[in-house]
Amino acid sequence: MESFIKYLLPRIIFLVKILSAVLLFLMMALTFIDVLGRYLFNAPIYGSAEMIQFLLALTIFSALGIVNADDSHIVVEVFEERIKKFIPNLHGYLIQGFSVLAMAFISWQLYIFAEDSYHLGSMTTVLEWPLIIVTGSVAFLSILSLICLVCGLFVKNLYKKAENSKTSSGSN
Repeated sequence: MESFIKYLLPRIIFLVKILSAVLLFLMMALTFIDVLGRYLFNAPIYGSAEMIQFLLALTIFSALGIVNADDSHIVVEVFEERIKKFIPNLHGYLIQGFSVLAMAFISWQLYIFAEDSYHLGSMTTVLEWPLIIVTGSVAFLSILSLICLVCGLFVKNLYKKAENSKTSSGSN
């Protein structure tokens, strides 16, 4: 299991990095072309704001997998000192457990939203595209992000165990 996760996680991260870069580039190019068309030719791209919104959502959720795998979130330390004070040995597990539960809840809700948009046949407002394209993609990326989070924590704990065993064997 360990070797499978060590094999799989870097490959997922690589693909998600490529996807994030492509989505960000498309968003930038669409914005640039839309602004040029609007101000130079008085002809903006129809629906560009809606397309940029979709690209933004996809970019955020594709990059979230990278952040989750590396456990490099922005940290707000409002309760951290209190938690460390009362339960110092469980502090890390509590924080990571909360992260996993929060990401699982987000993934679950996005899946429900995607399923509803599919069954209702929801369409986008301006372009009238099937909403399931975006909601399904975002739900998939959030589930992938959850997998990256769990695998990243697993790999991180493996490295901690390896470091602890080297430290304890080196002191003998």
